[in-house]
Amino acid sequence: METQIDSETRVKAKNIGIVIRHAPYGNNFAQEALDAILTASVYGQTLTLIFMGDGIFQLLKEQDTKAIQQKSFEKQLAAFELYGVDRLFICEKSLEERGVNLTQLSVTSTSLNEESLSNLMHEQDTLLSF
Repeated sequence: METQIDSETRVKAKNIGIVIRHAPYGNNFAQEALDAILTASVYGQTLTLIFMGDGIFQLLKEQDTKAIQQKSFEKQLAAFELYGVDRLFICEKSLEERGVNLTQLSVTSTSLNEESLSNLMHEQDTLLSF
């Protein structure tokens, strides 16, 4: 027997902003962020990923992690497309301060100035910071 869920019972999708500020290795922040992103996407939430500070290093191409015996985040980020996660933004100032340009990144993202990022964060129902 099929059970119908009426519109009042359904979970409303939220706009969840995930702010990623930490480097990909040497701590658990990057893995926890990745787990949160993939879990929220499975439940149909609207995700906006914001990379700033050392978090931009998670997006770099050709990460060689053999020496530290960890999986490369570059490979894990490739799953974003499969999960429908396509709203990726990166802080222009963070790119400039670290000498990184968009061509060095493994995923397509949009760079924004600090004011635009602030506005984007205020549009979210919930913000998670990693």
